[in-house]
Amino acid sequence: MHLWPGDLAGATSRRETPLRRGAPWPHPGEPGGSGTLETVSTAADLPLLAIVHNSDSVSSFDLAEAASGLCRILFVLDGDPSMARLLHHFGPVTDITGLRGPEAAARVRLLQPDGIATFIDALLLRTAALADDLGLLFHSPDVAATLVDKYRQRQALQRAGLPGPRFRRIDSGDVSREALGADLDYPVVVKPQAGAASRETTLVVDRDQLLDAVARASAVGIGAMVVEDYLPDSEAAMAPDYASFVSVESVMGAGRLRHLAVVGKFPLAPPFREAGHFTPSQLPPAAVEEVLDAVGAAVLGIGIAVGGVHTEVKLTPAGPRIIEVNGRTGGAVPDVLSAAGGGSLLEAAMRVALGQPPGDGGLSPCSRVGYKINVQPPMWAHVVHSIEGLEAVSEIPGVRSVNLLRKPGDAVDWRLGSDEEVFHVIGSVADLDDLRAVRHRIDDLVSVSYG
Repeated sequence: MHLWPGDLAGATSRRETPLRRGAPWPHPGEPGGSGTLETVSTAADLPLLAIVHNSDSVSSFDLAEAASGLCRILFVLDGDPSMARLLHHFGPVTDITGLRGPEAAARVRLLQPDGIATFIDALLLRTAALADDLGLLFHSPDVAATLVDKYRQRQALQRAGLPGPRFRRIDSGDVSREALGADLDYPVVVKPQAGAASRETTLVVDRDQLLDAVARASAVGIGAMVVEDYLPDSEAAMAPDYASFVSVESVMGAGRLRHLAVVGKFPLAPPFREAGHFTPSQLPPAAVEEVLDAVGAAVLGIGIAVGGVHTEVKLTPAGPRIIEVNGRTGGAVPDVLSAAGGGSLLEAAMRVALGQPPGDGGLSPCSRVGYKINVQPPMWAHVVHSIEGLEAVSEIPGVRSVNLLRKPGDAVDWRLGSDEEVFHVIGSVADLDDLRAVRHRIDDLVSVSYG
């Protein structure tokens, strides 16, 4: 089914917001039952980029803004058919929900896209298969499989010679003590072999806790788990008020890798939930170079040839160690880099998807420090009771947006990871001292009670 602009009825994505005012995509008429498409003449000289999309992906408004003047967007909808009415306002939409690979590729081929991309891990495999069938630039199916499988990725990094933790895979169907082995040095990190946002990711200090963690994951339908050594923190990187890890935003294309941003992190909410991030990071230039060298080796070791890349790096006393490599742009990082006065990560990822080489300008220059502060519920919490003082946060100088994700009465569960945040704040400040002051000011202003 090919869809064209219509009204907004039926748009249900929790990440989509009401349509901004402006001219919608031209409506040349509904396609006929034969599956042929009428020609859209507006911006016809721009290439057409297929974006495989669902309700958990980057906002369609942000994608449309990044594409402005660069390309037209074809939204390839895989799941959440009710989103289609909203998406038609930005361009043609084709729905491949439930279609097998060849059928899905045939439907997308009708619109003759010039490139393909996705901005969500859950659709990497689907996008790689489509790209392979259509002869478009993207991760190969083999590389995509490595990017979404934490055990397979650890193996690839090990083969590439990158230092990292010892690791093993545990089938959730076998939680016997024998399956765990006797040679683990606790504490260890246990996480799903396939997952995102730190869901069911925890630190365990003995075998009984490990058995409980694997059994709990199995009970909620999570498959195999990966167990790996806990990497120690670099105390120098943490002081003051920082976590001992960073992320790096990169783009790869035309045989060239460019790093666009190094993103610092606030101390994690236990066990491994993100409490926010900022760019530029707190790292001195020498440490930044070490991190970028490690990321470059990881990207090449996995075999990434094109696309946006989001890499998480642990800072340890022995040097930077790769936590994981993701084959898409970091979900919340584009807003933070924009707030800092840097370039558009989404646009950079779109350019390489269309075959353009990344620039060679190095890290995107920033005039300020952009930030996103996430407030996570405590591990013991099950429901939000009340939120007070949030209105006053918008009056803090430099705050761009305050976004409430959980209202009083909503359930929360730390096991669902970083996406369970109660609210977040996005903005920019002059320097890291001001950032520290903003965080403390939010703590003073806002009170959240839980049950």
